[in-house]
This record gives sequence, structure tokens and C-alpha cells, in this order.
Amino acid sequence: MGYVEKRIKDFQNGESPTFLEKMALEHGNPVNCFLTLVAFGIFSYGLWTRDLIWIGAAVIVGFAGHLYCWLQK
Repeated sequence: MGYVEKRIKDFQNGESPTFLEKMALEHGNPVNCFLTLVAFGIFSYGLWTRDLIWIGAAVIVGFAGHLYCWLQK
């Protein structure tokens, strides 16, 4: 049995995940992953055009993915 299977069994028995495991689960969420990729594209475009509006929009879109995960809890 690997580490992942052991941790899943621990979670099923009521043990709570560590901080890093919670962050990994949050970044594995499909909505958060998609919004992070979109934010990366917007951020790259903002750097290319040197426009702070696009960079700020990328930060907001990236934060929206994290907000979505936090509100699901």
C-alpha cells in the first residue's frame, strides 16, 4: 500500500489532512485549475503588453478560483 492509499484510508477514518495536503487538494479542483490556467494566460498577456490592468485582472481571476474552493467547504 502506497502513501496515498494510506492517507486516503486515514481520511476515511476521520483524520484531518495537513496544511500541504489541503493545498494540494484545492489546486487539484478542476474549477480552480482552469481559472489558474486562464489567469496565467491573462498575466502573460499583461506582461507582454506591460499593462497593469491585465495583470490585475489575472490576480482577480486567480483569486476567484481559490475563493470558489474556500466557499465550497
